[in-house]
Amino acid sequence: MALRMEWSIEGPLFGAAGQTVRDVQEAVQWLDTSVTRVQDAILPSFESDRLSQCARLMRARMLDEADSATSRGERWSATIGPLRMTLTPTG
Repeated sequence: MALRMEWSIEGPLFGAAGQTVRDVQEAVQWLDTSVTRVQDAILPSFESDRLSQCARLMRARMLDEADSATSRGERWSATIGPLRMTLTPTG
């Protein structure tokens, strides 16, 4: 089942993105790639470490809660620190 993935980083480094992914696993891969790009481009190390911790927690929740919810056709959303993620089944 395809999912609409929308995520953002809140705060002074605000950024948002959205796209369609095949499943939760692909959404996790995009989250990892995107967080790495943000860290490499603009974050001082203490903020980079915090974002890494938040991304780790988000990844775990996505693989547990989001996978279960979206497989039932339900929308899933979570906020951890500056990260906000929403996955919505599209069909």
